[in-house]
Amino acid sequence: MAEITVATLNLYNRAGRWGERAPLLVDQFIELLPDVIGLQEVDLVIDQGNWLVHLVNSRLGQPTYRIHHVTSPGRLAPWLANAIATRLPVLAHEGLDLLSGERMAQGVQLETADGPFDLYNTHLHHPLDAAELRCEQARRLLDWLTKWGDDKPRAIVGDFNARPGEPAVDLMKERLRSAHETAHGHEPEKTWPTPINTDDRDPPGCLDYIFVGGAEVKECRLAFDRPHEYDPTLYPSDHLGLVARLSFPAR
Repeated sequence: MAEITVATLNLYNRAGRWGERAPLLVDQFIELLPDVIGLQEVDLVIDQGNWLVHLVNSRLGQPTYRIHHVTSPGRLAPWLANAIATRLPVLAHEGLDLLSGERMAQGVQLETADGPFDLYNTHLHHPLDAAELRCEQARRLLDWLTKWGDDKPRAIVGDFNARPGEPAVDLMKERLRSAHETAHGHEPEKTWPTPINTDDRDPPGCLDYIFVGGAEVKECRLAFDRPHEYDPTLYPSDHLGLVARLSFPAR
């Protein structure tokens, strides 16, 4: 059986004390060393994704990770993107316009020693009253899975802006399994917000997921979830991340 470590984190662009939390983000990334990670709210103006990969690779002493971006559509295009960083060879990379809410998804097909693995990364629309729109975005995303075939091991990661029991999450679970729920019997109590977000008054909750198909969930837990040693209000992001260790049959 092959194994792959998959992670996700919303970077919160450069908001929320970015200059202070950036070193914490790099430290916890290096501790985690996922095979592949989906990132949301990547700030293109400061080249945030490439900066992160460059710092991680410099600390590791070798060019371990590469990053692939898909920019947001519409007015967000000049500055906001989703990105996938991986230390595995990439066989294909494509983006999908979700056609609402200025939201995108992206997918990479990764080469492993035991056959390809497909990783999809997304960030659904955020307003509390947009549950039906998020469901339509999730449906479009699921329809896209068949592009590279529905028979390979795969995961969809990201900030779904949807709490457990909302239509978008239920729709995903009709086709795939939540890694955290599979490992623990329930979703995390919350993945958003951390104390660095002082502006948003929406209720806290679980918004971030790793959905899995064609693979066994060996482990899943929160990631990027430790505050600074001397400042309990300083976290790597306003979201907590997730990381899952998956196994799948060699092909």
